[in-house]
Amino acid sequence: MEYSHYLQQRFPAVRCTNAVKVASDRNLMTAQAVGYVQVAGFVSAFFGSAIFNAMSMPVPAWTTYLEENKGMAIAGFFMSNTVVSSLVQTGAFEVYLGGELLHSKMESGVLPDINTLVSKILERNPDLAQVSVGQKTAALPP
Repeated sequence: MEYSHYLQQRFPAVRCTNAVKVASDRNLMTAQAVGYVQVAGFVSAFFGSAIFNAMSMPVPAWTTYLEENKGMAIAGFFMSNTVVSSLVQTGAFEVYLGGELLHSKMESGVLPDINTLVSKILERNPDLAQVSVGQKTAALPP
């Protein structure tokens, strides 16, 4: 967001858009399944015996274990949040100028330096260094 704001200020003629790249269906389904297990474990840790007793069923050993180790259940809850988050993040941050890819975080593994990005934009389209101000044309400061 800050990149697009800066670029919009620096190059008013350039339209900046944001798009979200969605994770694969497999990752989304796995994240959803982990979320269900997460909630089930959390509920079992705090209400497991009561639920099984209300259904007149014997309390499973894993429920008793979770109830006796609530700290571990809470830690597991937070660790599974990390798993879910890593499954749904794509790491996408791509910069295009007129359909030409200038930078891809997925390919390089890093966010671009804003000065490098501006240099690449000006290298591809030097006319963007000029900004229309009323009737006058002025060069942008470096």
